[in-house]
Amino acid sequence: MNQKLVESLAAIILSLSDEERQLLEMKIQKNSLPDQMADLDRRLKIFETKYQMSSEDFHQRFQAGELGDSMEFFEWNTYYEMRNAAQV
Repeated sequence: MNQKLVESLAAIILSLSDEERQLLEMKIQKNSLPDQMADLDRRLKIFETKYQMSSEDFHQRFQAGELGDSMEFFEWNTYYEMRNAAQV
């Protein structure tokens, strides 16, 4: 590890204004968004395979109260809603 580089970066980050730090944080989070989307897609696929149903169909039926209230369904619903929110 290049300790001088890390120390220089730390000094730069500490010298940033709050607005600049927020912008940096947003840039870092944006770069990790594809990884987060891929993880959500993977999790959704597990449920879709297990229950032989698309996440869209599941969500409609779950919201209509047709599927019950198992913890797995709440988890699936949360992942589905997170995935949709991340696409916006």
